[in-house]
Amino acid sequence: MKVFRAKACQSPMRKGWSIMFQHPFKKDERGRSHPFVKRFMYTEQHDEIDILVEEMNELLRVQDFWTSTAKGRAKARYDERVVNAFYNDIEKKTSEQIDSEYEYVHVIGEQGSGKTSLIRQLLGIKKECGFLGIGSKGAYSATYKVKDSQHYEAAVSFFTRSEVQRQLENILLRSAEVYAEGGTDYDLVFELLHGDSSFNLRALLGDIPYKARYFNDDVPLRMSDENSSFKQFVDAIKRESEIVKDAVDQEGRDFAEVWHKRLECRKITEQMLLAIESRLREYKEGTWEIGEDDWPISCRLTAKELSFFDPLTNEEEENNGRLIYPLFRRIEVSGPFSFKKGVAICEHSSVEYTGTIHDSFKQAASILYVHHGLQELDIQFLQQLIVHGHGAKVNVCVTHGDLLTSPSCRTGYAKKHAMAKMIDGALKSVSPLMRKQLHYYLTVGNTSILECVHEESEESHFLYKDLKTALVSETRKKQQELHPIYLNLTVSQAFYEAMESLNIPYMDRETCLNISLGENEGPVPAIASAVISSVYEHFLSQPSGWSSTYHSVTDRQQVIQELAGEFATVVYSYFNEQLLENPRKDWLALYKEKEDDQPYKYSRVIESVIPAKNDIYQQQILMRTVYQLIKYVVEKKDGVMVH
Repeated sequence: MKVFRAKACQSPMRKGWSIMFQHPFKKDERGRSHPFVKRFMYTEQHDEIDILVEEMNELLRVQDFWTSTAKGRAKARYDERVVNAFYNDIEKKTSEQIDSEYEYVHVIGEQGSGKTSLIRQLLGIKKECGFLGIGSKGAYSATYKVKDSQHYEAAVSFFTRSEVQRQLENILLRSAEVYAEGGTDYDLVFELLHGDSSFNLRALLGDIPYKARYFNDDVPLRMSDENSSFKQFVDAIKRESEIVKDAVDQEGRDFAEVWHKRLECRKITEQMLLAIESRLREYKEGTWEIGEDDWPISCRLTAKELSFFDPLTNEEEENNGRLIYPLFRRIEVSGPFSFKKGVAICEHSSVEYTGTIHDSFKQAASILYVHHGLQELDIQFLQQLIVHGHGAKVNVCVTHGDLLTSPSCRTGYAKKHAMAKMIDGALKSVSPLMRKQLHYYLTVGNTSILECVHEESEESHFLYKDLKTALVSETRKKQQELHPIYLNLTVSQAFYEAMESLNIPYMDRETCLNISLGENEGPVPAIASAVISSVYEHFLSQPSGWSSTYHSVTDRQQVIQELAGEFATVVYSYFNEQLLENPRKDWLALYKEKEDDQPYKYSRVIESVIPAKNDIYQQQILMRTVYQLIKYVVEKKDGVMVH
């Protein structure tokens, strides 16, 4: 029988002791038995923590207590802190709410387009201030609130310990697979340090010397004594990779399955987590909220100068091993920025339309799409903004205008002409109706070219003023006397066009796990987007008539956009319930399935909501559901559905 033992460890974040142990009867999020558990015990006394460890060890010895129903009996015998650590789970924090006092501007664009630099210019952040550096490697979102204040406030929220643990497990798995497939030490280390761009492990744990093939120099040339443990991690990965490969070759099992279940591999992850926790000791400033698992939930800091926050988001390579920004979920800064007071600018780290993005965009006053002038325009994303009801909020800023150096782009006017041709070329890839819609909203909105995005210049001063004016939209008056009239016969065309264009992506095992945990929207964005786009193009944007003929095109477009936004909301709500919330256990079962059986089981989960094209009966049922959603939205906005 397996023997479980608890041990005490000092908290890196606060004065006191924590207890660590493997839990005898609970399972972790991957469904594995005996997960590692860490709980803060609220004591600074050595004698007291020794007593608490002994009580925990007794709980771990007596199997009669290894059930949740035994908590009452355990309370009568042991310290409440020990009982809570043994039986209680960590409660998940709810997401932050939108502050209604602010007018929100969302900035989104491709990586490297200059979003952060543009925001720094708009807010008047000086170049010498290192806070939120240029070319952010972090995956966190950032919000900047402009308020009348004498000081700046920063609030950071962190990924949970279990989320970071899963990130580390996946990085370790991929590096082990690379080595098992015949890779060298260099290949393993490169995958470990650079394999996941969304989670920069170098920043957290530091560098390790390795020699790149065909080059004589070491990259990098340094490794401090405190980071020598990284070398031990590499050796452990190599050792376990060989053991797992032998087991796979002999038993024919999946490498990932064996790796995730093997206790020694899980110990490497836990040791990495402890190493990351130790880095947090260096951050003493601010007010920290720490969870029961001794992991940071949030941190709040106040300072007169914005540069005081530089260490939080520092990304300089020489500081690798002492940085913590990969652990950030979001960061919010408020203070006396040189922009319109009462405005909050939200920066998004990636261009991907999801239900979460839609919910945040609904509250936006404006959306600024930032585009690198030398890259191809993502016209599909701009189309998504329109069909989801955000067309009137869209503004476009083309950055790096100084790099447009061809003979035909010598003057500002010539550059605008070149950008207009580029937009026209991108519009050719969409349908005629959506081309017309995009042309309308790109004309109504503000499109600007920014020359030197990384430098302050007098030449761009007026452009910044124009952007400030364009970013914050005026509140549009409600068209109470204007109502659209629709023929319900056109719903079927919109539905079948959506089903025809539907391309449901396959979800890998790790994604299935994240879906079951409520941390990934899975196939919902692709499915919802297809339905929303088709209904907008073939139905909502083409009413058969209006209740009044005395309103302008702008008034009518406003009504259509309101309908589109409301319809997108109910579609996401419906598919979230049907594909994410109801079949939560099915997604976890998919994660545990053998690789050969996954595609069939995956199609069964999808087809329970989105029937196959040859299943005419179920297709009719889904079409009636979509019709009811459309009817609900149209009538909610006082529109008319004609039979």
